[in-house]
Amino acid sequence: MPTQVILVPAGAEYQAVVRGLKTVPHAPPVVAIPAGPAAFRAFLETWEERSRFRDQEILLIGLGGSLSPQHSVGDGILLEQVWDAAGGDDSKGYPCDRALTDELARRLGVPVGTGVTCDRVITTVKEKQQLGDRYQADVVDMESAVLLEALPQARVAILRVISDDCSHDLPDISGAIGPDGKLRADTLARSFLKRPVAALKFISGSLQALKTLEQITLILFQH
Repeated sequence: MPTQVILVPAGAEYQAVVRGLKTVPHAPPVVAIPAGPAAFRAFLETWEERSRFRDQEILLIGLGGSLSPQHSVGDGILLEQVWDAAGGDDSKGYPCDRALTDELARRLGVPVGTGVTCDRVITTVKEKQQLGDRYQADVVDMESAVLLEALPQARVAILRVISDDCSHDLPDISGAIGPDGKLRADTLARSFLKRPVAALKFISGSLQALKTLEQITLILFQH
């Protein structure tokens, strides 16, 4: 598997990827990154290994929100292009490495689509529909465009597993990730208490997606 390093958001996503690789000999290094564009950009600016991997094969992997009825909770999708919606009116699209993306898609049997990066968690069906329509995108995340912008010479592939669909509102967790990219547990708990039914659905979807993330990681790197 021609991947030199795996980048994955810290926390549950990182732990799922590490579990998936625990029986894989000679697995590539896994680097935990902060969530959100600002924190991830700051991380990349000071990342000691940046020069080492600046022209290498990099896999960014983690969860994402669906913007299309075609992609349900637990589905995997590789991105061929990512739009930067965290830059306001100056939105810009960035291509992923086509050859590496196609190779991973064949290995996993998952579709290839378009992503969009936002500066917060998108929680309402209406917002997801607007994003999907504007960018013709399949999935939303908070990191992909940042990586593609910061390391334009790298061969980047991006794999997302859907944790929430586009037909149900989430609890308002937009403030649950701090500027440092870390989860604010108290804010998350309060938002869950306000919308308990939506919270249970979100938790269920996240757990399902994390299990898929673990399985996909094993499939990708086992020989």
